[in-house]
Formats: sequence, structure tokens, C-alpha cells
Amino acid sequence: VSIFNVSGSLVRRIDKDDPLTSVEWDLKNQNGIPIAGGVYIIHVETPDGKIGINKWFGAMRPPNLENF
Repeated sequence: VSIFNVSGSLVRRIDKDDPLTSVEWDLKNQNGIPIAGGVYIIHVETPDGKIGINKWFGAMRPPNLENF
């Protein structure tokens, strides 16, 4: 699974090596920093060469700095 922002920059790559049918993204980039709200392109490639492409939109809630 490769996740890109709309400008085409790689945000995160997640390797799935178990037989489960899903994988979770913690909404952080490759360096562990939370992503910004916006549109992301999710590119999924299976071992047998099948490809799926999804768009994801996230609206992030602003942090409450008083309780931080």
C-alpha cells in the first residue's frame, strides 16, 4: 500500500505480510508525523499484480491546545 498526497509525493508506504484482509493507517507519514487534512491517493498492489486506486479525504479536527 502506497499513500500519496495530491501533488504525487509519497506520504507513507505500508507493507502487509499477513493473510488479513485489511491494514490500518495511523494517519501519520513515514516519519511518524500526523498528516494534514486533505485528499490522498491510496495505491494498493497485490502479490499477483492486481492494482486498486482509491481517493481518501480527511478533515482533521484542530487540536485543543488548552488540554494538550
